[in-house]
Amino acid sequence: MTALITLLFGVAALFSAAFGFMELRMLARFLKHRAAIRAVEARNGNGANHHGDDAFPTVTIQIPLFNERTSAEQVVRAAAAQDYPLDRFDIQVLDDSTDETSAIVARVADEVRGSGVAIRHLHRKTRTGYKAGALAEGLERSKSEFVAVFDADFLPESGFLTSVLRRARPFHDPDVAFVQARWAWGARERKGWLNAVLALLLDRHFRVQKPIRAHLGNVTTFNGSGGVWRRAAIDDAGGWTADTLTEDLDLSFRCALAGWRGHYLQDVSVPNELPRHMRAFKLQQRRWAKGTAQCLRKLTGRIMRSGERVADRWEEMFLLAGYAIHPLLFLALILWPWAVLYVDRTVFWVLQGFMAVGVTGAALSLLVTIRERDGRLSLRALRETIASLCVGIGMMVNNTVGQLQGFFASGGEFLRTPKGNGRPTGNGSGPMKSYRTPLHWTFLVEIGVIVYCLGSAVLLVQRGEGLWALAMVLWAACLALVVQQQLIDS
Repeated sequence: MTALITLLFGVAALFSAAFGFMELRMLARFLKHRAAIRAVEARNGNGANHHGDDAFPTVTIQIPLFNERTSAEQVVRAAAAQDYPLDRFDIQVLDDSTDETSAIVARVADEVRGSGVAIRHLHRKTRTGYKAGALAEGLERSKSEFVAVFDADFLPESGFLTSVLRRARPFHDPDVAFVQARWAWGARERKGWLNAVLALLLDRHFRVQKPIRAHLGNVTTFNGSGGVWRRAAIDDAGGWTADTLTEDLDLSFRCALAGWRGHYLQDVSVPNELPRHMRAFKLQQRRWAKGTAQCLRKLTGRIMRSGERVADRWEEMFLLAGYAIHPLLFLALILWPWAVLYVDRTVFWVLQGFMAVGVTGAALSLLVTIRERDGRLSLRALRETIASLCVGIGMMVNNTVGQLQGFFASGGEFLRTPKGNGRPTGNGSGPMKSYRTPLHWTFLVEIGVIVYCLGSAVLLVQRGEGLWALAMVLWAACLALVVQQQLIDS
């Protein structure tokens, strides 16, 4: 039994250290190349506009919707307000809704059409293929050279298409499959400690990870919204598919394997909404954890056999396996009290050193993100970092479930992430309640794990290991934070 505990705890510690090492490696590269990245951004920002018909390629804006009555009108109007020649772009509202969203879209589409914008409201009766299926069906009815995608909670500024297609001119490179803009949140969106944490966790991806990966030539990934695709690249890579819940990640890698590449524009931002509460955040994270596991299972062999088309295959594998850190944390938590009691103390200390690499990498990554975003560090930055680490640890049960589901099953229902920060819109019958998110069964598992942690802490104190019992209390506190936030969600 001691040997088995040592082996499993060692696996958790060593793989956690591997993720921490990759995080530290990414940060070192980012800091080394930060000046060069900023120089490229400055050149993009000063790109000269080109005039003439060829400077305005045809674009179809696709807006996939499912029961988005609080956001549908806003995104449609924002798409229609693009500062782009009316005869060079059109809008497809890909509506799978089963509520009054469809009536809202129909009304707004009529108004937009009256202003001269070409818009089609495509309402499907069944959600075949979910978001991927809707995007694919829309493409069948488009003849445009490029396709922009905006989810319901995104509000592209009027100059978005002009910035992407005319100013930075990334598509002048014939190998560029898509351009991803940076997701952004205003001060209102980041108000409150939970929103600040959610923004920071996503800002790390858009302000640190994506810029350095793009600069070094790693696979740049599409994030599902706030970007523009070259239609030919979608077709060449096999189109949108629904066998994973992260169809954007899947298509990005299939494009890379087919010889295409993505382009990231950090200086072009698209305002959007954060998940409105912890239940919504858990749903989103569980879907992403499941989808990335499905992509890892689907694409691993192709990536490892890709040769020069994927320059850093191990880097890409760690990207696809990113959510695996949560099952590792969960395994470490379950084994912790038994490792304290039965593993050789010297070996235990060594394994703790490996686990510390993972925590250090995560903390430094968040601090660098804040420094890049806000231009300085402060006590608030330290509080946000600690809170983000606690929420990340507290999500281990939820994301472990998503990972396990993704490893054993393809596809699955695409559950929308509830967003409710926008002003509700309707037919004048009065204000409408935001969509509610029921508690997921992982809530009960989290409570069970909290009880396990506290019981283990008591056991360790009784065995004279009070210092190591503190770790179980801290784990319980992180999980309790997530549980408590779910109870106050409405």
